[in-house]
Amino acid sequence: MKNCSAGSYRRSDLAVEAEIEGGEARGVSIGTYERDSIPVTVMSVSKGDGEHASGMAAGTYVTVTARRPWTWDDERRDALVTLLSDLISDAVLSASGTRPCPDFSVLVCGLGNRAMTADAVGPKVADRVTVTSSLAAERPDIYSALGCCRVSAIAPGVAAATGIEAADAVRGIAEMIKPSAVILVDALAARSCSRLASTVQIADTGISPGSGIGNRRRELTEATVGVPVVSVGVPTIVDSSTLVYDALEAGGVTLGPDESDLRRVLDEGQSFFVAPKESDVVTEEMARLIGDALDRLFRTE
Repeated sequence: MKNCSAGSYRRSDLAVEAEIEGGEARGVSIGTYERDSIPVTVMSVSKGDGEHASGMAAGTYVTVTARRPWTWDDERRDALVTLLSDLISDAVLSASGTRPCPDFSVLVCGLGNRAMTADAVGPKVADRVTVTSSLAAERPDIYSALGCCRVSAIAPGVAAATGIEAADAVRGIAEMIKPSAVILVDALAARSCSRLASTVQIADTGISPGSGIGNRRRELTEATVGVPVVSVGVPTIVDSSTLVYDALEAGGVTLGPDESDLRRVLDEGQSFFVAPKESDVVTEEMARLIGDALDRLFRTE
């Protein structure tokens, strides 16, 4: 499809879906493994060459593939929760230089629009996480007995509803409570429908909310927030033009310069996004999964 720019019709927040020519590039390394039969992909992006080749910020991106985990039995789900907890711990260590401990404080930030089901994963995680910061201040004896780190949680909403950029809200709160790290949780856009509610991406770098849907907001990174930032995301939507483009490609259709009607369909499709029909289940269950993983991570004893 050399006559058409693939990047203009493919939107994704996932590192594993970055289009790298030939599948390899200088500054980008990709490895895979399994733990408890759960596939894990690790993609490392270096500054400069790696960022240019992948279109991703420098850092390490870990992708866990777990299709419809809410249908799993308790033993297998517990293994997934433990895996996610360990991987987030690794990302926190990479970003901040230490793992959660009794002296560690963390701000969990649930990004997204609570009023939109497919975008509510972040706020729902913020609701579920067990917060302990107030207890540490008011009842240090009880807090010490819990064996956990200090946890705060917010869901700053979206600028269209609040008039405040999430980056400004997070930075302001971080300046006041001075956490050791910020963990961002957000809904993501994927290129492939098979990744919806089947993928969790963990990165030791920040995030640009809305970038996967062409509505890039101010980035949340250590540079903008002032403390180390880790991101956790779940893909819940696919751009409609991506679906059309990939269907054409799978069928061997090449768009030439005269294919104006097809180009118009693709261009207009970039205003629409597709979510699974069970979005309410997806959002609730994936939020519960990530919330459980974070609570396990924050228990230090």
